[in-house]
Amino acid sequence: MAAMEFADGGAPHVGAPVHASGDGEETHWRCGLVDGTTAGSASRLVDAEFRAELRLAGGRLTRGPGYAAAPRLTRQRLARVGAMLKLRQHARYHVHAAGVVAPDGAAWLLTGETGSGKSTLAYALARRGWRVLGEDGVVLEHTASGMIAHGWRDPLRVSIELAEWFPELRRYEHLVDWQDVRHRVDVDVTFVKRAPIAGVITLERSSHDAMSPLSSTAALTMLVRQATFLLLTDHHAAAHLETLRELVETVPCFTLRHTPAQLAGVHSTIMAAAR
Repeated sequence: MAAMEFADGGAPHVGAPVHASGDGEETHWRCGLVDGTTAGSASRLVDAEFRAELRLAGGRLTRGPGYAAAPRLTRQRLARVGAMLKLRQHARYHVHAAGVVAPDGAAWLLTGETGSGKSTLAYALARRGWRVLGEDGVVLEHTASGMIAHGWRDPLRVSIELAEWFPELRRYEHLVDWQDVRHRVDVDVTFVKRAPIAGVITLERSSHDAMSPLSSTAALTMLVRQATFLLLTDHHAAAHLETLRELVETVPCFTLRHTPAQLAGVHSTIMAAAR
């Protein structure tokens, strides 16, 4: 299995693997600071810093050596990755995308490479009354009534430098993580647990604004790049890929090339595409 690498270097909060390799029976992978080994439906997770372990077998997560004594953030990191793996056993699949819900109750997935503007535009929509499913990820499920996005509730984080467009951010300035290269801060938004998916939008920063249709093949290619653990050689990989394929073939897909003008107008851009 080929290596899979992402431009952000595998930041600890990102769900998608930055490296995966295997021999057909077992996959060795890394997700942020978590090293994993998966065979069938069993996985062993090891924190790279503290060597604490968490194991998934028989549909259950169990603590391994060092877990109980590890720092809280280490346990949370392992539990987060373990939860992503466990969801696969219930035909629910994490994808690295922002999820926003329009006033009509329909969800739109904003996907794209790191730095493409997912969090920023999600916040711009939240300011307009849209609700948020997730900033860094959502969970997909193919149900009898259609494709559903479940919330993956991490804090919505945006750069303090956006205060030029969003003046209310200045009240968060004392909370900025200045060691973060993007100088982000957690902001308050309204979250929602689940919503039917109306469409998928791939984001690209550009010198001009343009919303254009995207083929299902191109949309699938992007989602595969952003799909957590799709390359694992477990019992759920085929169903995971099929869920992504069903998504792009049953909802409209678009590319949004955007400038800062979309910080004020992205809600109108999406609703125009929905008509």
